[in-house]
Amino acid sequence: MTTNINTILGWFKTGKKPTQAQFWASWQSFWHKDEMIPQSSINNLTNVLNAKVETDQFEAHKTDKSAHTALFEAKEDKAQKGFADGYAPLDSFGKLASQYLDIVNDLVSGGSTSLLSAEQGVVLQNQIKSINILLASDNINLDTLQKIVNAIEAVQVLLSTILVNDLTTGGTTKALTAEMGKTLKVLIDSLTTIISEKEPLITGGETGQYYDYNKTWQSIPTVDISGKQDIVNQIEVGTSQPAQVSWQGKTVIFTASCTITIPVSLIDSYIFNGITLPGVTINWVITTPNIWLFGTPSATTEKQIFTLTKRGSTNSILLLGV
Repeated sequence: MTTNINTILGWFKTGKKPTQAQFWASWQSFWHKDEMIPQSSINNLTNVLNAKVETDQFEAHKTDKSAHTALFEAKEDKAQKGFADGYAPLDSFGKLASQYLDIVNDLVSGGSTSLLSAEQGVVLQNQIKSINILLASDNINLDTLQKIVNAIEAVQVLLSTILVNDLTTGGTTKALTAEMGKTLKVLIDSLTTIISEKEPLITGGETGQYYDYNKTWQSIPTVDISGKQDIVNQIEVGTSQPAQVSWQGKTVIFTASCTITIPVSLIDSYIFNGITLPGVTINWVITTPNIWLFGTPSATTEKQIFTLTKRGSTNSILLLGV
């Protein structure tokens, strides 16, 4: 039996004289060290203990691999971080670290599941800029890559049909000496380089010189043409006039300075070889719809050997060898 604490305190006030019974009642209201306090006498102890796990159960739980399986299945195994078939960690920016990505740093390896490096993106951009610069042209006849290819192919076709190894073979579709053929080849190579590299307009040089593929001015070789022409195929011209149909397939020797006009109509694949004698200059005029395929030519000066031809059935006129 216990006594209320306030009652006990009232027994022991100043001036009071507690009795034996009050002394006993006071001490019997407290637990002595020798006594075991029952769990039922401790407030809410049973509920607290019931909320705890038994020690043997807790120890078994720590080694039970099936415990919390559902939770662990949603987690990555830390031991697999950074390993094959594992998972890739994030860098300090919360991104996948580059060493765990399949990044290709060249333009030849390829791969549909690989990533191209940003550095190769810069390389591609520079190549695109170079192509755009190459195609930038103020010549409407050579302002696209296809037109440049067509112009080069046209020259190649002409070279395969008109060149011979001498000046005695003749023929209505043949042109130029073997020596002049070499000179023409040098000029074509130079022209091809200019077109492909889109160099600025070449200036300088003197009469009797050509600009070779080494980008230097060279003297045109002096060729002795005496005794190398078929007299039957030669025509001499000394006055200004339109290009004549009768010149087709012939060698035309210009004996005096004059102006030659390309008429409105010329036969398909029209062609003739020309020679200017000393002191002779030829000025060229073209009539629409005809056009100069390689741009308006300058005057042809003395001691020159050249070829004038029409590209098939088109309106394109070529003046070669000057």
